[in-house]
Amino acid sequence: MSAPQTQSGLVRRSSFSSHDDAEITEFIRQVYAGNKSRFAPVRNGAQFSALTHDTALIGADRVRTSIDYRGTTTAEGFRDYVFFLVHAGSVQVKARGADTIASRGDIAFYPLGVPVDFVMHHFDVTTLRLPSDRIDRVAEDTTGVPAAELKFHGVTPISAPMRRYWRSLLGLVSGALMDPVSPLSSPLLAEDLARTVATAALQVFPNTTMNRQHVPGPGTVAPAAVRRAVAHIDAHAHLPLQLSEIAAAAGTSARALQYGFRRHLGTTPLGYLRQVRLELARRELQRADPARGDTVAAIATRWGFTHTGRFAAAYRAAHGVLPGETLRT
Repeated sequence: MSAPQTQSGLVRRSSFSSHDDAEITEFIRQVYAGNKSRFAPVRNGAQFSALTHDTALIGADRVRTSIDYRGTTTAEGFRDYVFFLVHAGSVQVKARGADTIASRGDIAFYPLGVPVDFVMHHFDVTTLRLPSDRIDRVAEDTTGVPAAELKFHGVTPISAPMRRYWRSLLGLVSGALMDPVSPLSSPLLAEDLARTVATAALQVFPNTTMNRQHVPGPGTVAPAAVRRAVAHIDAHAHLPLQLSEIAAAAGTSARALQYGFRRHLGTTPLGYLRQVRLELARRELQRADPARGDTVAAIATRWGFTHTGRFAAAYRAAHGVLPGETLRT
């Protein structure tokens, strides 16, 4: 049975453990997809257990079961992308255009929006959940492929190097979410990480963006549109901005805006956003007082920089000094 949900900043956590067929089926419905499941007889105290970790943008779970079961999702299938790494046991997935058996060390995801048949055998998995519109938006922003045309042709990575890369990324994201003091309590970091995962998924798993032979040019972008985007970034840099939102404020497409920024400013909209946040971090460091407990790490995290060493390097490149020197001045 479920334990009470706890919340740390923006990360919501809950635990679930049961050997009751109806309870397990309902848990799967709430977290993943509506389903009809059939369970093997429970012997020797077998259990299904899960630890879930959620933000509004991304989620990760550790799920273990010593109860074998099989089932079928409802016609709507999975509503979010659910990627998984198998640590033990096996997961068999059958769906329209996808049929795979994942065992220890394998990576896959459940097809979206179609009925899925599954067979679970004594498995231990880490899952990574991402709303479908995140990947749709990144595909359109970066490649020009409309959401309606984005299709994944397979549910496993395209190569062994990409499998290793995804495994490392999954470890990074799940580790950050499961940390008792999660850096993803920062909305800026959660937004950046969700975008990173969406971008990576388009490189790791076979999809229509890989087959696009020609992407039409974005056309010209007037300096006025770039100025509107700059003004929007300057006013909202403390929020988890998305490229599509910045483009909407500028009155142009995301791809066209990226072209305009490179042409007129020599950077990208998100690159400019990073510069603005570095400047805002500098101002906060100038006002900070180590005697009050203010630290470089806390201020860096507040402005979306999770790795203190990389923040220090970027800060020195931008301002000529290390952030610690600014804090002590």
